[in-house]
Amino acid sequence: RGEVEVAPQWTFRLLHCPAKLQPVDQRLEVTVATPLELVHNARLLDRVRRFLDVLGESERAELAQLVRQQAESLREVTLESVLARRKSTDVQLRLAAPRLILPQDLSSPDTGVLVLDMGAISLASMVAQGGETAAAAAADASAEGSGDGPEWLYDRFALSISSIQVILSPSKASLRAAPERAHYLVYELGVDVGLQRCILPPSSHAFNHVVVSGSLSEASSQSLHLQLSPEQLRMAAAILESLQSGTAEPAGEAGVPAALAAEGADLPAGAQPLATIERTRARFLVQRVRLSLVGREGAPLASLHAGGIELTAHRDVAGQGAHFRLDELYVDDRTAADPLRSRLVESNPSRASAGGGPEESSLVQLQYLRSAAGAADELHVRFNRLHLEWNPATITALLAFFRSPAAGAAAAAPPDAASL
Repeated sequence: RGEVEVAPQWTFRLLHCPAKLQPVDQRLEVTVATPLELVHNARLLDRVRRFLDVLGESERAELAQLVRQQAESLREVTLESVLARRKSTDVQLRLAAPRLILPQDLSSPDTGVLVLDMGAISLASMVAQGGETAAAAAADASAEGSGDGPEWLYDRFALSISSIQVILSPSKASLRAAPERAHYLVYELGVDVGLQRCILPPSSHAFNHVVVSGSLSEASSQSLHLQLSPEQLRMAAAILESLQSGTAEPAGEAGVPAALAAEGADLPAGAQPLATIERTRARFLVQRVRLSLVGREGAPLASLHAGGIELTAHRDVAGQGAHFRLDELYVDDRTAADPLRSRLVESNPSRASAGGGPEESSLVQLQYLRSAAGAADELHVRFNRLHLEWNPATITALLAFFRSPAAGAAAAAPPDAASL
């Protein structure tokens, strides 16, 4: 009597679908209604890691051997039998993502905090209607070809992250209320990512095994907007410095086997590196970026606009490579009274009249290639026209803006013996 029904904060549902009545074998639904708050504590995380790190070199070698033996047994099974036993699952995840809080001083309740709010995360599987038989899919895998394989050979997922924001608050108490506009470091944005993974073993086909593509979502106007003031820059530098001072010791010095602590170290005797995905393709596009620099009194100082930022990467048996592209870049002087003299940096101002294609109109293009055969690495750089204007007063203000964190840190530091 008098009790109020409270909606569940976590729900989990796993449904097994009757055979031949549904396009999938089972459905998984997970919902998290309220986000968790995670406060970063480097010393505590280091203690937890040491507590959980109970495997020695011999145990690691045994686990690697078991995994390798299992992989060898799978190779002996025909692709058709692997596909016939495969179960499909329709996944639906809706999560209120956790908020990561990075305090400047854990012992002070009024310390400044940097909050990474991941907003809401949704993950949905994209179930294809119909499909091929196991024999047909095995035939597709055996056929010669490269690039992306047939649609039936991939598990596909759509990942959406909305309302991502980064807030720099002077205290955790003020964070409980609605954050002020001046406290935003990164305004709300969304990201859409498509994931594809081939259902066949990596060594059984010549197609891309993993395909990832992402971009800023249309819900956030396909734009990344950042704002930075001298106070925010000083506080962010102090928080990052406190994180570095509390960082745990390297893994090799904290009880982890030295042979496994360093990257690229040799595995214990008798253990071989585990098989990795041979063919991968990834692409991410940031349509627009805007960075606003604000002076001490809140007056706008300068703004940077960048567009068409694309990063692609690939890996296959021949090697790996990456490609970076930046289409346009503008920097405006927000202190100039004359709008005609406000543009400090402009990329390729004659692009419209030139009428060039994408390669000719992009400001910067970088391509890096590494061959698996041991050949020399290749780096290709293409740079287009960039127009610069010099405004001494604005350049002086910008230099003072970026020197303010160092000056603040020097003022807060105790004097050394030499200064005394």
